[in-house]
Amino acid sequence: MLVRSLALTTDLGLLATRGARIVDKGDYVVVETPDDPGYFFGNLLALPAAPQVGEVAYWMRRFAEELGGKPAIKHVTLIWDDPTGATGATDELVAAGFKVEVNAVMTGAPPLVAPTPVLPLRPLTPTEVRDALPDLGWTMGDRHDETYRSFLARRATWHASLVERGLARFWGAIDPVDGIVASLGLVPLGPHHRYQDVQTVPTHRNRGLAAALLVAAAAEATTPVVIVAEPTGAAARVYARVGLRTVEHVGSACRWPG
Repeated sequence: MLVRSLALTTDLGLLATRGARIVDKGDYVVVETPDDPGYFFGNLLALPAAPQVGEVAYWMRRFAEELGGKPAIKHVTLIWDDPTGATGATDELVAAGFKVEVNAVMTGAPPLVAPTPVLPLRPLTPTEVRDALPDLGWTMGDRHDETYRSFLARRATWHASLVERGLARFWGAIDPVDGIVASLGLVPLGPHHRYQDVQTVPTHRNRGLAAALLVAAAAEATTPVVIVAEPTGAAARVYARVGLRTVEHVGSACRWPG
């Protein structure tokens, strides 16, 4: 399948750094992340376009044939390579139990611009990424169950391994009392760098920490930076203020377990 969008190109690049199995079937792509079968967006089918009316059942069968034989994969995730963000048969997807999302894909060339940070910023060690960032994600998350805690730990282990191998840098804002209160990663992927997991604990929001981290990380980038965000959310407004602009939209549909 010829991949056109910046979103899918960088998504597949990120998943490859985790050791995902990425198989091009010609008219779709199968992605499996063996070390994390419960990762909804690491075990999926990538389609050339959004499912149209009458196609949802077909793609669900394809997912079952490709990935449904794995007992730990209990979700169904479809993403599609359409930079316009079209969602196709939205009603049919929703009726089949999917949550349909459209996110903005934002990019810009360094240097980015932000106010002077109010706390010290520095690169994080692999140990800090592995040990501290799951707690940061837990503090910010809407979910608080052991399945989600395990997901955060596996994700942090992957990110720490990228830092250890020199394949990514993670940055943190350091409070003298509370330690790491904000963080993000930046992963070079050929012609682009892709941000990962921009996080700020609730007690330290609205202080410009995320913007400062975006700028600090991008200062080392030699290619344009890319981030994906909810188009109307507060995060997208922060990204726009530092100089990132929306260049495309990406659509997806996920049917969660249960």
